[in-house]
Amino acid sequence: MKKSIQKHNALTDGFLPWSGKAVLPDKLVNALYWKYEDDGVDFKMTLPELRDLLGLKSSKDDQRIYDAIKLLQTPIQIRDFTFKGRGVKWLSAPFLSRSVIWYDGQNNFHFKLDDMIIEGLKQKAGYTPLELNICNQFKTKYGLKLYEMFIRYYHLPNREGKGVGAVSKEMDELNMIFGTEYTHPSTMMRGLKRGLDEIEKITGELVTCFYNKPLKSFVFSWHQKPRYPKLRIPFRRIDELIDWYLNHNTDNLKIKSMPRYKQSLKTKIINDDFEELDKYWRGLLVYKYGFTLEQIDKEFIDDGKYKDFKRKPQEGLI
Repeated sequence: MKKSIQKHNALTDGFLPWSGKAVLPDKLVNALYWKYEDDGVDFKMTLPELRDLLGLKSSKDDQRIYDAIKLLQTPIQIRDFTFKGRGVKWLSAPFLSRSVIWYDGQNNFHFKLDDMIIEGLKQKAGYTPLELNICNQFKTKYGLKLYEMFIRYYHLPNREGKGVGAVSKEMDELNMIFGTEYTHPSTMMRGLKRGLDEIEKITGELVTCFYNKPLKSFVFSWHQKPRYPKLRIPFRRIDELIDWYLNHNTDNLKIKSMPRYKQSLKTKIINDDFEELDKYWRGLLVYKYGFTLEQIDKEFIDDGKYKDFKRKPQEGLI
């Protein structure tokens, strides 16, 4: 079973103070974030379950887990967001507020994430979709953080031209992300090469990097594959279709985690595995926007895919 998370970009782009080159603390962020998406900010896990989420197989790694937990209790700062109706100018708090093993708790970890930090992150940034089973294969912090960066910026617009992804990072930012203190580009490049080689080995994706002396930055680039080649409706309409589907089916569905269910449905739509896509997409066009089935077939289908449109929802329609 794939374990996916929608990791907020403030975490994807950020760094963990005092973690150095250790990769486990970043994997722990991903694991706790996966659990949070299902159970909220307050949840329990056994040590074997946590090892599994981190891709660890031996109890010999347990002390590393305890050390990583301590690092996640280092305060981070967030500015300018809203919490329970009040404006927050500045907040300093740890991502992981508390971790307890009670004597009467059957050796379960009881984790509590800071609800203000989570809310601030949700308001400050978008998200990066990540698969834990892929992230856990990385053995170096260079590999994992560069992979997260690669997924984060994969399809974002840049100046390199169509079909090419690219992003630039300065030395100071990379030093913070990797927990290093390099001053020479050649020294940093050796670490970057190890990370990029690891990405290619694990995912098959080739990412290149060079140092731009005039701009004093490292430039990463890659070939962009076509985005969502099987998608049959406009990408920007996916969430709208999901909401339409849920509005007409919520009473018939048993949903434990609404965010996870929506993401699962979104993945099915993108991969063209949602068997009722035509039924609900056509229903949305007819009953929300007032198109006729004849119009849809004549004007909004091209090579088996539905084209986008510009029309406001019709008043009085369901």
